Amino acid sequence: MRGVDLGHLTEADAYDIDEDTTLEGLRWADASFGDRALRGVAFVGCEFVNVAMSDADLTAARFGESRLTRLNIPVLKAPDASWVGSEIAASRIGAWEGYGATLRATEITECKVTYANLRGATLTDVLFTGCTFDELDLMDVKGARVAFADCTIGVLTAHRMQVTDLDLRGASVGAVSGMDGLKGATMSDTQVTLLAPQFADHLGIVVE
Repeated sequence: MRGVDLGHLTEADAYDIDEDTTLEGLRWADASFGDRALRGVAFVGCEFVNVAMSDADLTAARFGESRLTRLNIPVLKAPDASWVGSEIAASRIGAWEGYGATLRATEITECKVTYANLRGATLTDVLFTGCTFDELDLMDVKGARVAFADCTIGVLTAHRMQVTDLDLRGASVGAVSGMDGLKGATMSDTQVTLLAPQFADHLGIVVE
């Protein structure tokens, strides 16, 4: 996947934003969004560097060809948001509230997330690289062409997940909840061996 190519950006103030507006070609660095209500805002070709937005409401916000780096926030509140041709990189997030979101042609790189709630999201052409998830919740997720490279997932929740071309070979997965959701996924023989006790338990196989 290609990286986000940002042209000339204009430095912006976090408080010059209203709900349901479109912002293009702007850059926020070392800024605080406080508890701003940013519902439905469209960010096109924008960059966020080391910004504080843990109390900001990004419900249904839209990120197009944008990059977010060095976030260090307890909560990323962005349910039903859309991320298209965008990147989240080098960030630490306590809880990512991304349920119902849409991610397309997007990269998540070198991020550490305690709990990523992507329930009911749609993921298409998404690449996770160098990420650590204590828990990655993909219940009811739909999509295609999702891959992991050099990632660690403590618990993967996959109930009713329907993702075609899901490549998990680049992820170290500690435990899986909802084995049926892995149908069609590509895994290495080592991964399958390590998860064999869980597969056996799921299928009701007695191993003696």
